[in-house]
Amino acid sequence: MKVLSGVPQGSVLGALLFLVYINDLDTGLINELLKFADDTKVFGKITDGSDRESFHEDLNILVNWTDKWMMEFNVRKCKLMHVGRSNANFKYTVRGNTLQKTSSEKDLGVMITDDGKTSSQCQYVYNKAIRILGMINRTIRYKERGIMVRLYKSLVRRT
Repeated sequence: MKVLSGVPQGSVLGALLFLVYINDLDTGLINELLKFADDTKVFGKITDGSDRESFHEDLNILVNWTDKWMMEFNVRKCKLMHVGRSNANFKYTVRGNTLQKTSSEKDLGVMITDDGKTSSQCQYVYNKAIRILGMINRTIRYKERGIMVRLYKSLVRRT
């Protein structure tokens, strides 16, 4: 019998069942793997060609897992970040597609950069706060102090 539907998206049970489903994703990996909801990160210290090969083998293990469980990674969304100054900047492929390099990436609301500096995160939060303040200024006509303070605390300070 063919299953035509699944757990409704956004349900608590759906997230729990997904975590159970991918629980064995890291089996057999040499490098570290982090999972959060449907987001997966593989990382490790790559100093030479043998480290590169073990990392690439980990990518192949993940691809084999997706084949076994019929759940594909979206290779277009997969990114590669080389962290540190003395990094060899090896290229990696998944299913014949070279992974796209990135120097910064937003992860769980935090900007991560290849140089480890926080300036990108500060600039990101600053720009977001300025956009929200601009929206408040454009849409609120009655700018009484108490209302503005509450809006600031609820919309800007939480960013």
